[in-house]
Amino acid sequence: MKYKPDCRWWLIAPFILALSCKSGEKLYNKGRYDEAVIAFVKKLRKSPTSSTSLTLLPQAYAQSVQLHEKNATAALSSSGHLKFESALQEYQVLQNLYNNIEACPACLTVVTPKDYRNAINASKDTAAATRYDRGMALLRNGDKFSARKAYSNFQAALSLVPDYKNAKEMMDQAYQMGMAIVEVRDVALVSQYDQRALEPVAAVFRDNVLNNLRAKNNNNFVQILPESEVVKNKLHADYLVDIRVEDFLVSKPNIQKNFRELVKTVEIVEPADTTKRPRQSEKIRKETYKGVLYFTNVTVVTGGNIVCYLIDGANDDDMEKIVLPADAGWSNAFCYFKGDERVLAPEDRKLIGGQDLPSPTVGELFQAAVAKSYGEITNVVMKHYSNF
Repeated sequence: MKYKPDCRWWLIAPFILALSCKSGEKLYNKGRYDEAVIAFVKKLRKSPTSSTSLTLLPQAYAQSVQLHEKNATAALSSSGHLKFESALQEYQVLQNLYNNIEACPACLTVVTPKDYRNAINASKDTAAATRYDRGMALLRNGDKFSARKAYSNFQAALSLVPDYKNAKEMMDQAYQMGMAIVEVRDVALVSQYDQRALEPVAAVFRDNVLNNLRAKNNNNFVQILPESEVVKNKLHADYLVDIRVEDFLVSKPNIQKNFRELVKTVEIVEPADTTKRPRQSEKIRKETYKGVLYFTNVTVVTGGNIVCYLIDGANDDDMEKIVLPADAGWSNAFCYFKGDERVLAPEDRKLIGGQDLPSPTVGELFQAAVAKSYGEITNVVMKHYSNF
């Protein structure tokens, strides 16, 4: 089938072009000169003879140049340390207009745009130097929070001028100075049980605390590390999370047994034997069913305390201390039946089930006992997070 062009396009095209021209004129009348310039450029690329665009483009461009150069001059005359970046933004807007007009032959017949590349490069160099000098001054303060601000300034200098002086090296130095290390120590155990048996689950406890804190950490300057990594790399921790599990005990299984005897007597009617003479009447006899439901409930509980200290690494002072119960419990209930099942009522049958399960290990109970403390420990550390 041959393609038939849609003739309706030729009907609406003039209206689209007229609308484009009107939108540029509307922007111009509203004082949105930058947008008006772009709109007129787009129109003249499609319709190089548009009289409205050819007339208003020079005026819109002149207004944009006047406005942004005025803003740049005002910024450079100010005392703000970011004044060169403010001026740079004004020049970049004007350079964008220049690039658009340069790519439009019809536009160049009525406008000679100004190239701001030299002004942009000069502003970048001066702004980068300002950022660099400010970063160096902040580093000389010698404290972490100044170092973090210095890092941002060196980073800004590099975004303005890649490879500016030794800004990359100084940025790395500022990061190291601004970094705060939070050390999560290995969990200390004070218990009657063999500590070697509990060490694996204590390590899981520490790792869960570590991962919870890392998940909450949104500061690139704060590193949360396990004790092993701090020791291995000979680092100094600014803050320490010290966790101790004291007097951890597991009770012996508490086994409670009970039973309930079931007795049920029913009357059974035996119909009369009509074949015998004299005629006999029906007989009623009684049957008794018996059985026993046996109930067993086993419980195990733990006791002890979880003590967490947040310590200031500079002076070993306790910033905060919390004591949490190391409580957990396990229970298992089951029921079985012996006897004639005809004695069972529907509600009795529902009670039967479950099985005799082995009690959890000390390690499993330890994990259950400490699991409830993760949120509290995380909250204690995060309460002081803004100071890190």
